[in-house]
Amino acid sequence: MKKFLKILFFIFLSLLILLAGGVGYLTLTEYKPADVEKITLAGRSEEKFSLNREYKVLDWNIGFAGLDKDEDFFMDGGTNSLPIDKAHVENNLEKIKNLTIKENPDLVFFQEVDENSKRSFGINQVDYFNKNLQGTAAFAYNYKVKYVPYPFPPLGKINSGIYTNSKYSLENSTRYQLPVPFSYPVRVANLKRAFTASYAKIEGSDKNLVLINVHFEAYDSDNEGKLAQTKKVFEFLEQEYAKGNYIILGADFNQALNDITEEELNSIPENLWRPKKFDLEGLSKNFKLYYDKTKPTARLLNQAYNKNNKGTYTYTIDGFIVSNNVKVKSVQTIDEDFQNSDHNPVVLKFELENQAR
Repeated sequence: MKKFLKILFFIFLSLLILLAGGVGYLTLTEYKPADVEKITLAGRSEEKFSLNREYKVLDWNIGFAGLDKDEDFFMDGGTNSLPIDKAHVENNLEKIKNLTIKENPDLVFFQEVDENSKRSFGINQVDYFNKNLQGTAAFAYNYKVKYVPYPFPPLGKINSGIYTNSKYSLENSTRYQLPVPFSYPVRVANLKRAFTASYAKIEGSDKNLVLINVHFEAYDSDNEGKLAQTKKVFEFLEQEYAKGNYIILGADFNQALNDITEEELNSIPENLWRPKKFDLEGLSKNFKLYYDKTKPTARLLNQAYNKNNKGTYTYTIDGFIVSNNVKVKSVQTIDEDFQNSDHNPVVLKFELENQAR
């Protein structure tokens, strides 16, 4: 009996040392970005935006090309932590690229783009889009961890973030760190979300077009993370508006943009992810939220997708915030039926108005 207890003790001690070593390694290698960081732009374009001309921007959380219709995800109540295989990721990536090229947007806001991650089989998706989409691009990390040790099989190395592409010249781009709602030690293997602000000159104007790309917190249980992040973004919007700039923000808000009813909310089991209503209280009259009220933009990954299956839940959580000196012509969700991502792309058409204020 003593020998058995001794063996158990040494097993427990070994596991404890292994755990402490893992936490220590993640602590030493933790991604600690500065509050404000300049982004190195990729590609080049000489053409500038113009006043009173129609443009198109496409916003899409591509789910690292690993969350197609066949997938589920453990954080949403599913069982999988990694995509089925590399072929799924490659196929999704190609389909996402093809749809984007077909839509021919002037601007692209992508979220959840992997640079070199286990979950997307090491494919450099940033480089892939830089090569296949014309124009100037800015990429910033939201998730940069040497090894995420959970669940099983573990997520492993993740390098992922937000990607902005413009057919027109971008002067510069900056990454702004958002509040992190997680405490140590959970923080060391978690997301460090940010927003990027990319600046473009406008022909015939001394003001800039400011392009903001953001992916708000998803799994903060009390919603305090999203509220703190939203507050910081709203403050930045006002600062740029005070300069007279034109502003377009594209986002996965991870909050319900539509008027979701209590009945609709309660139809989702309590143990599954539910979106909180997006709080517009801090958004001034200088800005307006735009989204397509007719189609959902995201699905829950509690199971593989089938539109007609019980347990399939969809939300409207993707869209735009636009300053009132930008004339919005239309906003439309492209119904891809979640074939290659757990989100559908949203397209907004706009003009930069020549107006004094």
